[in-house]
Amino acid sequence: MRAELALCPHLAAVAPGAAPFTLAPAEILEWDGAPVVAVARCAVCGACAWLERIEGPSFSLAALRAEDAALYFRNVSRGSCDVARARAEREALAASAGPRERRVVLDAGGQRVVAASPFAPGS
Repeated sequence: MRAELALCPHLAAVAPGAAPFTLAPAEILEWDGAPVVAVARCAVCGACAWLERIEGPSFSLAALRAEDAALYFRNVSRGSCDVARARAEREALAASAGPRERRVVLDAGGQRVVAASPFAPGS
């Protein structure tokens, strides 16, 4: 975790209503009927965030540098005969994210934020 990273002001202020981020299908890293882990992009400034399902429709948001996301997607697109490499690449991307800053509850379609709250420091 990179403690110095912080969400952009738009994602840091996420509130109920239209989701202030986009989820591109190619940037959803794990799917189980809905996104489980994804790189979210701010709809206003394009900043990246690590979106990870905590439980049910509840997700955490953490800052993620665009350079780290780009490196991950470039490396994964190249492929590898080492089956452990994809997992290692994803773990490295997760480790490059900042601390969890916001908890968001999304509707079934993932297009609307039903509830949002800050994470307690260190949680």
